[in-house]
Amino acid sequence: MERISITVLAVAMALFATPLFLDLALCVAGNLFRARKPRSANAREIRLAVVVPAHEEELMIARTVLSLKAAGAGERLYVVAHNCTDGTAKAAAAAGAQVLELSDRRRAKSAALRHGFTVALNAGANALLVVDADSVVSANLLAATRAKLEQGAEATQCRYELEGPAAGAWHPLARLRALAFRGMNVLRARGRAGLGFSTGLFGNGFAVTAATLERVPFDVRSIAEDVEYHTRLVAAGVQVYWVDDAFVFAHSPASGRAQATQEARWEGGRLHVASRAMRRLLGALFSGRWQAAETLIDVWSLPLSRGILALLLTIFLAVHWLHVFALACAGITALYVLQAALLGPEPLRDLGALAVAPLYIVWKALITPLVLRQSRRRAGWARTKREAHQP
Repeated sequence: MERISITVLAVAMALFATPLFLDLALCVAGNLFRARKPRSANAREIRLAVVVPAHEEELMIARTVLSLKAAGAGERLYVVAHNCTDGTAKAAAAAGAQVLELSDRRRAKSAALRHGFTVALNAGANALLVVDADSVVSANLLAATRAKLEQGAEATQCRYELEGPAAGAWHPLARLRALAFRGMNVLRARGRAGLGFSTGLFGNGFAVTAATLERVPFDVRSIAEDVEYHTRLVAAGVQVYWVDDAFVFAHSPASGRAQATQEARWEGGRLHVASRAMRRLLGALFSGRWQAAETLIDVWSLPLSRGILALLLTIFLAVHWLHVFALACAGITALYVLQAALLGPEPLRDLGALAVAPLYIVWKALITPLVLRQSRRRAGWARTKREAHQP
């Protein structure tokens, strides 16, 4: 009986970890190939507008607006000041954006996006680029996104990374977090693109056409609006294409409680979406939309830190095949981390930050109760505490 119980536990642990490491293996392999280009019989004119959802971003918004204007945003630059009680609207207008003030009871970022989309489309735009209010962008972001849409893409996602410190060196834990962020939002997206899958949406630096929004309305309600909308796109047969040579850089949150809250929102939001999107994705898969398989694996994947913790726990079970499974997963993880480091500007220093990985894994385990609270339906959009940053 004891042996049966151990075997059942071993099978459960393997099933629990499989989606993550299968997804990592696919993405590591996919990074060996070039992303496919959209197929379009005819070129089309793209009138691209930028929508910046903002909630209590007085300290950061001017820098974001100036960065977008330097990238060529022009007059079609809309900042949606959603339920703001600070000077967000005033700062955005002074920097040169068109400001849309929105006050309502909806505490979701998706509400601000829907409002911005409606105004921009009514003003003549036929494609929309979303940039968060705490970000700076590469000078080619608008041009690269527009080019991909003109080639026939219905939706795009550019490289999304954390911004390095303005002065001084990265703290090892901050560098490790940036490495993990790059793996999630760059390496995995590039790998999916290399295999012909939809890259995913990350809430910052993504674009959609008006025709896409008409086909798949942005009717999402969860706090992880990007993940939820991506599952809807994939279920409808829409592929998100990768823009590899353009960037958005998000400002890192302050350490401590603010960072814990932000990461818990990400993880909790994904957990909430996974449970709601499963039926939709399975239906798409059974109807012949094979891309839904990878998206289904992705939404049910553990965060890497939790996956590594699961591998460590296998040591305590005397099951030979489980140890072989764990070693294979460890090898996949090593290749994944190496690729993520090589995609950054300082790979050796990034790999050196792995020395503090045990502390990071313990910290992620400790915030598990916060993740579970954030996975509730009513979790809302709240500003993450950051240090002031002058444009």
